[in-house]
Amino acid sequence: MARRFLLLFVLLALACAGCGGAPPAAARAPEPATAADPPSTFDVDNTGTVTGLIAWTGPIPTVPPARMSRPRANGAGFETTPVPLGNAPQIDPFTRGMSGAVVYLRGINATQARPWDHLPVEVAFEGDQLVVKQGDRTGRTGFVKRGAPVSCVSRDPRYHSLRARGAAFFALAFPAIDTPRARTFDTCGRVELSDAAGFHWQAADLFVCDHPYYAVTDAAGRYRFTHVPVGQYELVAWHPNWEVKRTELNPESTLPWRLVYGPPLEHARPVTVERQRTSLATISLP
Repeated sequence: MARRFLLLFVLLALACAGCGGAPPAAARAPEPATAADPPSTFDVDNTGTVTGLIAWTGPIPTVPPARMSRPRANGAGFETTPVPLGNAPQIDPFTRGMSGAVVYLRGINATQARPWDHLPVEVAFEGDQLVVKQGDRTGRTGFVKRGAPVSCVSRDPRYHSLRARGAAFFALAFPAIDTPRARTFDTCGRVELSDAAGFHWQAADLFVCDHPYYAVTDAAGRYRFTHVPVGQYELVAWHPNWEVKRTELNPESTLPWRLVYGPPLEHARPVTVERQRTSLATISLP
């Protein structure tokens, strides 16, 4: 009996010692490691400029719009409305310049690159489209520094869910409008965005990168990189495919639910950057 009381006393003493106190060091969760960026060796005097045009060759493709279906107000079936396909190309019929194409330099040493100068990114469901906003540019593509947050929001009263595939894999639901949610991307590469709630035509892309030499061509198909370290690189032009290879249906409504596209269009060419000089480089797609 005495031993039982002694054991009970010891247990009570240990419990009281732990009340309100800090947990033992061994039981605390370790602080997450924060990897600092490597020291920069950027030398603005030892850089050049790369500029040029992304042009389309061959017949300009005709991309039919997608069909958005909504239940009729009287409950008698569905009504359909044409909506632009998110991946559809924009090509000037006179200059053949391709607007909205992604251009970047492959082979850049991130420690020699100029400081990151792309503005923060917002991904938003607005109206009938999924858009990416970066500074004063609104389109379907954004560039994100690895480890930086991206604001995601729905401004559409209908329910949306952001689906990510590629360099990130997740689904982010938006049960309420105008309620931003942040997401951080830790792996470099393309993040393919779409809607997982049945808005099958909506599509956008994020490129997560360690250096800032990424651009979207302007309305004339032009691009420009300044303060590029001297060296030899690959210049890459990229555009998502708009040819639908497969349409997945909602098993209950039998309406289109997800579009599967063909491989992206991509072409690369070598480019040499010389000190304080401008290199002209044009790429033709497809």
